[in-house]
Amino acid sequence: MIELNFKSDFLFSGLADSLIGGLIAPTLLVDLNGEIVSVSPAAESLMATSDAATLRGRPVSDFTDGTDLDGLRNWVRDTLSGRATAPDWTVNLQQAAGPASWIVKPVPDDYAKVVGFLYQHIGPDLPQTDDAAVAAGRRFDVLAETELRWKTAVLSASQGVWDHDFERNRHYLSESWRTMRGLAPDATAPESTEDWLLTIHRDDIQKVREQLHLQESGLTDIVNYTFRQRHAAGHWIWILSRGRVMRRDAAGFPVHIIGTDTDITEIKAVEQERTRLAERLALAMEVAEMGQWEFDIDSGRTAWDARAAAMLGVTADAVERTGPHWSDLIHPDDRQGVIAYNAARLRAREDIAYDYRVLTDDGSERYIRTRGKFLPSPEGGGTYVGVDFDLTPEYRKTRALEQARSQLEYESRHDALTGLANRRSLDEVFANALATAPETPLAAMHFDIDRFKQINDSLGHDAGDVALRHVATILRDHMPPGALVARAGGDEFVTLFVDAPAEDVLQGIADRITTALAVPFAYHAAQIRTDMSIGIARTAPGDAARGNLFIIADMALYHAKTDGRATCRFYHPGMMEESAHRKRLEDALSVAFAQDQIICHYQPQFDARSLKMTGLEALVRWQCPQHGLIMPDHFLGIASDMGLMARLDDAVLRQVLRDTRAWASAGLDVPHVSVNISAERLTDPQLGPSLRALQIVPGTIVFELLESVFLDGADATIDKNLAMLADLGIEIEIDDFGSGHASIISLLRIAPRRLKIDRALVQPIVTSPQRRALLETIIRIGRMLHIDVVAEGVESADHVRILQDLKCDILQGYALARPVPPGQVPDLLISR
Repeated sequence: MIELNFKSDFLFSGLADSLIGGLIAPTLLVDLNGEIVSVSPAAESLMATSDAATLRGRPVSDFTDGTDLDGLRNWVRDTLSGRATAPDWTVNLQQAAGPASWIVKPVPDDYAKVVGFLYQHIGPDLPQTDDAAVAAGRRFDVLAETELRWKTAVLSASQGVWDHDFERNRHYLSESWRTMRGLAPDATAPESTEDWLLTIHRDDIQKVREQLHLQESGLTDIVNYTFRQRHAAGHWIWILSRGRVMRRDAAGFPVHIIGTDTDITEIKAVEQERTRLAERLALAMEVAEMGQWEFDIDSGRTAWDARAAAMLGVTADAVERTGPHWSDLIHPDDRQGVIAYNAARLRAREDIAYDYRVLTDDGSERYIRTRGKFLPSPEGGGTYVGVDFDLTPEYRKTRALEQARSQLEYESRHDALTGLANRRSLDEVFANALATAPETPLAAMHFDIDRFKQINDSLGHDAGDVALRHVATILRDHMPPGALVARAGGDEFVTLFVDAPAEDVLQGIADRITTALAVPFAYHAAQIRTDMSIGIARTAPGDAARGNLFIIADMALYHAKTDGRATCRFYHPGMMEESAHRKRLEDALSVAFAQDQIICHYQPQFDARSLKMTGLEALVRWQCPQHGLIMPDHFLGIASDMGLMARLDDAVLRQVLRDTRAWASAGLDVPHVSVNISAERLTDPQLGPSLRALQIVPGTIVFELLESVFLDGADATIDKNLAMLADLGIEIEIDDFGSGHASIISLLRIAPRRLKIDRALVQPIVTSPQRRALLETIIRIGRMLHIDVVAEGVESADHVRILQDLKCDILQGYALARPVPPGQVPDLLISR
């Protein structure tokens, strides 16, 4: 491609050739360099030339008579400078028949600038007259007007014109062609096709090459391709290039191509944005799992895209169905409502929005939410376009959530283990009864399983769970209709009676339950008996205690357990005062530890043969400022209920250590002292560190453990603490042996230093040979296992004599010595 030296869009365009070629008179179009650029057919004939190509590009001076040449040049110069006095010039040109006259007129552009000259032959058919000149001028006025229209249309369309005449080696690029690329009017353009391709975006070069190949090979005369080209400012612009091959050479190669370039960068940006938005919409619909549908009102046909069809269970070969066919998909329960709704909206041409169910082709049920918008049509009718959402997963989740919520609601009001109502449900029913049935008598039975902990400890928690379910079944089976049986927590159960029966009826229910519970049930190889203590309270309308029904039933239960367990007690008003007294004791006990109110009395233990004192047992007492000296049977149960047993054990042990160290400091020979330790204390993982901190002298302290602690089941924490006690030199003594809990296996596992026989076995030996024989057996077992046997409850000389005859090792009881306060112990030690 060659840089142009000419500025007229018209002079070197295909349009100029067409116009000149259409003139009847012999005509030449000459550029400012004096070269012929266009030739009419008549001029070709007149100048004895068969091909206009032989004239194009030749200087017109080659045909000018030398005598006229100087005058012509002067007139051209004056015309270009605007000083010419003559509007035209006459010159003789050589032609086949000899010299002939030609009139020369300037050709102005639309800015009145001369861009070339028009030579027209003055012959017999066109005499040299003013009329002939006017005719020629008018013809070129038409040409100028045509050029102006052409330029105006091209420029207003922001098109750049290009004209490549390879045969004449003339290449034209319009000013607008340069402007759209940011090139200056005199900027150098690419000089070859390859140089021009270097300015094309690399992703478009191959496509442009393919188009050029189609043109060059003669497969098409049409130029129509789109590409990106580098702007002078550095950015890329999109170009739409359109044109046509005007002429080919003998080999079929294009030698003249004309066309226009259009800057379509903004159009491309809009297309790209539209594409981006369409892709985003498609992605959004895919992510939202939306299906699209279209319903044509005139034809009654509905078309679905693949997702909508999949939602409805429509197969791929049936994505269009008429209305009736679509309605067949609707769930029978929804069909009538959906059809009526659609019909009403269709008549009103209103948008639609509803949820419905469909039965898919595979028989499954799905929940569909549809939204549609009415689009009117100029021809009438119109179309509904909409989307479908598959709400089936949400409905399933909602249904599962409702079921879970219902289950949670049920579980929140029922005990998971027994299936009975729980405390929350019990409280709600009770509150409702108080609010809605003020004239109805109410009653409550409060049950507590006796020695439930022993079941758990001896047989495991699974056995305990089985026992709880067993009790729940018996309670449920023995209650009248309308009574609410609830598990209040742990091993406690409560039954609420609204419109309660009389007390004798309640007593009969309790008796039948007690009888049923007394029958053991099998658990693996064991037999479990679940005796229960029962407290009953009944309130009449207007009773002041009505709102405290469960509280007073619990008071009755407490008395049932105190009175020997496996019993039933009805509430009476006196229990309220007893409960108040108990509450006062609880409050006082809470501060007893901080004020050192927990003290010890000591009862001596004697060698059965010599009756010399061999040890002391520390017996806890509570020196209460308000109530005086309180014996243990009046506060140990309270301490246990309050969870203070471990703290009480620690207080007793510290008191014993203070006393024994004081006696030793006074020079007294202090025997070992037995101290009770509770199961709670023995199962404390921190027992070892706390005892080591006390720096107990080995052999001075003996721990008395209740027989109930040593059941047949092993406990890792207890075993670890027992081993720790042996390391510290603290001996073990089993208290209350013979009450029916421990076995020989337990003794072998624990290996205690002493067994203390329960006073309930010792006291009858004076009058009961059977009890005496049983006691003798225990003593023999102790001797066989190298365990000393201690008999407590020695109340008379007969007890002493019999126990000596049975070869018991150690005696303790009122017959030998009563418990004494710490201040009297030194006298006992001195008299040893």
